[in-house]
Amino acid sequence: MKHQIVLASLLLSENRRTSIGRLVDAVWGPTPPSTAEKQIRNAVSDLRTVIAPSGAAIIAVADGYRLDILPAKLDLHQFDQHVARARTHLGEQRPADAIVEFRAALSLWSGPMLSGIHSDALQAQVAGVNEVRLSVVEECIDLELARDRHTSLISELAAWVAEYPLRERMVAQYVLALYRSGSRARAFAVYEQARRRLVDQLGLSPGPELMEIHQLMLREDSDTPSDSASPHRGARLPAAQPAEPPRITPRPDGSQGTAARTDPVTEASTGRPPAAPVPDSLPPDIVHFVGRDAEVGTLLGEAGQPGPRRVLTVDGMAGVGKTALLLHVAHRIAGDYPDGRYFLDLRAHGPHPDPLDHREALRRLLTLSGMPERELPDTDEELAAAWRARTEGRRLLVVLDNATCAEQIRPLLPAGDAGLTLVSSRRRLTMTTWSATRVLSLDVLTPADSHELFCRVLGKRHARPEQHEAAPVLELCGHLPLAISAAAARLRRRPSWQLSHLAARLADPVCRLADLRTEQGGVADRFEDSYRRLNAGQQRLMRLLGAAPDHHTDVAKASVLAGLPVYVAEHMLEDLVDEHLLSHPEPGRYSMHPLVKTYCAQLRDPDEDGAERAAPAPPASDTARPASDTARPAADTARPAADTARPAADAARPMADAAPAGAAASGAAATGSGAACGARLLAA
Repeated sequence: MKHQIVLASLLLSENRRTSIGRLVDAVWGPTPPSTAEKQIRNAVSDLRTVIAPSGAAIIAVADGYRLDILPAKLDLHQFDQHVARARTHLGEQRPADAIVEFRAALSLWSGPMLSGIHSDALQAQVAGVNEVRLSVVEECIDLELARDRHTSLISELAAWVAEYPLRERMVAQYVLALYRSGSRARAFAVYEQARRRLVDQLGLSPGPELMEIHQLMLREDSDTPSDSASPHRGARLPAAQPAEPPRITPRPDGSQGTAARTDPVTEASTGRPPAAPVPDSLPPDIVHFVGRDAEVGTLLGEAGQPGPRRVLTVDGMAGVGKTALLLHVAHRIAGDYPDGRYFLDLRAHGPHPDPLDHREALRRLLTLSGMPERELPDTDEELAAAWRARTEGRRLLVVLDNATCAEQIRPLLPAGDAGLTLVSSRRRLTMTTWSATRVLSLDVLTPADSHELFCRVLGKRHARPEQHEAAPVLELCGHLPLAISAAAARLRRRPSWQLSHLAARLADPVCRLADLRTEQGGVADRFEDSYRRLNAGQQRLMRLLGAAPDHHTDVAKASVLAGLPVYVAEHMLEDLVDEHLLSHPEPGRYSMHPLVKTYCAQLRDPDEDGAERAAPAPPASDTARPASDTARPAADTARPAADTARPAADAARPMADAAPAGAAASGAAATGSGAACGARLLAA
């Protein structure tokens, strides 16, 4: 702890001298030992060795020390820069860009500054910085509430209020978000809890912001007509009206003022109908989004181009970050589409057995647009006509995630030329026959961006590793964002592990996929989902390539390996490229991502013996969970061809039929060393 306090004191001084006396006071307070100054000098000597690789240096100055470090190395400086840019955007009336910068600033934090470091002197110094962070949170949330994102903010605000229950502005934002999202009972309950807490703990009544929200809710509830036939009875309040509490917003000249409000109840009392809520089902932006500057720039540039029925499509392998990229871009441009922002998962991949068909997708979009379920048309044609009527000429942003094919998307495009559709898919989609489409294929992250993502997810529980230190783990993850996030999350959950220990585990193929798993599933689950959608011939070729010694192949090698005619082998390889299970680095050459290869190498041929995929037994000390609870049944990994084949029209291609009956099958499951990576880790 002594070294941490000394380093924290030097960092807080921001390239200014810190006296030895001040360092002694920070470490020991009013009762330092007689050897305090000597211990400080020894600690500084140790720290010089630790921080030398970063380019920083501790310089002896008079009776103290100064930490020389570039501002770019300090995340606090990066935070200040993002906040400054956000306030510049606000002065230019660009709230959407301001939100992006505020979120980028807040993503640098994983908790209060210097949490876990016990020093009264330091805590007094960082109190102001922590207050700035909370003020930025409130300012950002105010902007997002003004853009009708009440529902998407509820979980975040619940966490903030749980941590800071006496912070009235946050409580007011939380109550408003609940109320505007239709959770009226919860909104009143949260307000009452906050009121009692203020009275019991501080002897205070709620302040003006919280009181105004409460009065607004009471007025709107009392003004609700009692006639059960009223169309507004029980309806969600018109979220499009900025009925938030007065909020302090920066002006272009740097001063602050109170933002104007309009009261929807007052407007309704004058005879004007209340404004309909603006549809906004976009999930929150990704907190740990990193890199992708070129791709973001391309999509933003294309989004700004006029044209009929504009569609921007992003495809890529499982776990490469397609949805994260689309959501990030969608939030950047959300302000350009004031008539509505829609997000719909088309379920091409995932836990659902079938993708959404046209009928169900249109029903969901129409429901999101505000059409009551009882008014939804019956036939597909009527549903499509209703969607066209509700989107014609409107400036809408539609995000269609996880699409299976171009035909699934076509009826869902908004009518007219004012809207924009963003699409993600694991398959390469071609839609140029009926829309102006830009297709962007997403690759894995660069080493630098991989390192940044790993460190952001890792947080503060471990020291931030240098890029060369994290390189073995990142390479074993194949620079795949999902795998990197899973590896960092696993290390974060294991404070006793060293980075080298994680790298050693990932180097063992038996452990690799088991360790790259989170509570939302793992890398292997995503690959399994793609694999089971292949036909039998494609599955067989994937198993053979997984067992081959090299990550790369060509048509001739694949033809010999699978015992197929050259033209059939090439056709199958190209199909796997379209599925993003293989990459195509140059004409005639094909590559398999290392994690996909690890997965395929552990697959069994379903025609061999139907046995379960082998898995090491759990360690003797882990007797609480029997192996049968975690071992994956053969039905999950050795599906018969009839279960995994595509429709007959797709399976009719000359694939498996062209293989000789005696061709060798591959993919014996890995059963080797590493008892610590037994079946129990598959559920970890």
